[in-house]
Amino acid sequence: MKKIIIIATLDNRDQEVSYLKELILRWRQQPLIIDIGFRGEPRLAADITADEVAKAAGAKIEELRDAQGRKRATELMIKGAIAKLDALCRAGEVSGMVAIGGMTTLVMASSIMREMPYQIPKLIVSSAASTPGVNRLFGPTGITLMHSLVDIRGLNSLLKAQLSRAAAAICAMVEAEIPPPYPEKGKPRIAMTTYGYIDNCARYIRELLGKKYEFIGFHATGMPEVAMEKLIEEGFFSGVIDLVPSSITNEKFSGSRISWSRRLEVAGEKGLPQVVAPAGVDTISRTGLTAEELAPELKVRKHYFIDSQRVTMFLNREELRNVASVYAEKLNRAIGPTKFLIPKRGWLSIEKEGGEFYSPQGIQSFVDGLKEKLKPEIEIREVDANIDEPAFAQEVVAAFEEVMKLKDTG
Repeated sequence: MKKIIIIATLDNRDQEVSYLKELILRWRQQPLIIDIGFRGEPRLAADITADEVAKAAGAKIEELRDAQGRKRATELMIKGAIAKLDALCRAGEVSGMVAIGGMTTLVMASSIMREMPYQIPKLIVSSAASTPGVNRLFGPTGITLMHSLVDIRGLNSLLKAQLSRAAAAICAMVEAEIPPPYPEKGKPRIAMTTYGYIDNCARYIRELLGKKYEFIGFHATGMPEVAMEKLIEEGFFSGVIDLVPSSITNEKFSGSRISWSRRLEVAGEKGLPQVVAPAGVDTISRTGLTAEELAPELKVRKHYFIDSQRVTMFLNREELRNVASVYAEKLNRAIGPTKFLIPKRGWLSIEKEGGEFYSPQGIQSFVDGLKEKLKPEIEIREVDANIDEPAFAQEVVAAFEEVMKLKDTG
């Protein structure tokens, strides 16, 4: 029987974990407790002990308990738990995962869960759920967060009610008859990044190719892009249309839309056919800052306020030429058919010819830098259109059909 994994710190939450285990058993599911606690002796027997977790990371639990700093101990217990649970997942022995606790448990459990397969439901119940920035902990593999309302220490009537809901939630996730994530009607499944500045482009592509392929869209705000590439690693997709790889620019210039260090590398390394476009590559996103805080940058950059919380800032020609080498270095890892399409009349819907944001010199600077570094096997195709016009979408469709055929014949 597959197990629901309870990720727990048994040095301080034995009663609470024991109660959760009992609740899961009442749902006729089989719980398995893994102990990631390292600050004291466990007060409840675990199926996978803290000692076993530490050993999986090449450490001894006694040493971690005696350590002065918590950071290294936390990192090692996360590493060990990932190793132990990954083995169980690969063996097909895991049906779901649940964790309960405060901020430490939230950080550790989310770090562990985001390395687990997408198909496995994951739930964290935490008193720290409302902490600012906690959304960055979720990762790309589908974690559900439940606010415990009360501290998860010491059983009481309110906590028991919350734990009962948590047990019901994870057991329902496990038991629900969810359609398997197979492409609809046997269509090859295609990943595509998009966002508001190129809505029309994405819509045109779906209309032109939707009868042949199933499109899965990912909003290019950072974490969704990581989710896309994690799913690429797990073999979910047959090809990629990456219209918005701009998190790479944001990372280089400390913008808001940052994903991860492997952005734009995974599909290429897997050999997937891909077409890439430069939507937003010439911009930096700033979110949650006032005009006063941004004043020094607003003086030297062209900018466009989306609303009171978000502003798009534009790179200059020199920056565009330099950042092109970063994109080229990532794309050069590709072993599958890859094409980079350049819309010569603007990379966002607001970059219309004659407008203040349209910069043909900037576009050419990027193209020159890309051609200088990109390996010859990757075609750079320049298109005389704005990225959000039908003509550009048609070129993307043509290029994508070409790379798909190359994959089939190669």
